[in-house]
Amino acid sequence: MPGSSYVGKAGHLAVMGELALRGYNVAMPEMDIGDDLFVVNDATGAMWRIQVKTSIARVGPHVLSGQFRIRQTAITTPLNPDLHFVFALRVALGWRYVVVSRQVLANYVQAHNMGTHAMVKGVAWRQLYISIRINTGAATCSGQVLTHLLENWGTWPLL
Repeated sequence: MPGSSYVGKAGHLAVMGELALRGYNVAMPEMDIGDDLFVVNDATGAMWRIQVKTSIARVGPHVLSGQFRIRQTAITTPLNPDLHFVFALRVALGWRYVVVSRQVLANYVQAHNMGTHAMVKGVAWRQLYISIRINTGAATCSGQVLTHLLENWGTWPLL
């Protein structure tokens, strides 16, 4: 199994490919200080910030699952334009994506305490464990249903 930097880069490139196929201009910033991708609609000038988190799926008898770690400040700090998260889960020979805006994720964390809080070297992190049921395709995290966020590319419709 390749190292985590290879897995992370593969997730970034997979998300870039998905957005490019939808007709968007996608770029990786030279300096990674929280924004992994910039997405632009060239026709309108609309721009989005995306943070990609990648995990290789663990396959159980009934579920696929992955763990994702995010800085707490990335969830709680509004930006302009605001951040979106794409949780890329590598499954066999393909990908599953949970796509969520920062504000919606912040609401899940605040209202339902989604994920697990951890402090590492003075930095607050949120660990999310996302699972997808194999027989139904239902996605959950900390008991919250996220199925409506699977492949939720609605912010970036086909152009």
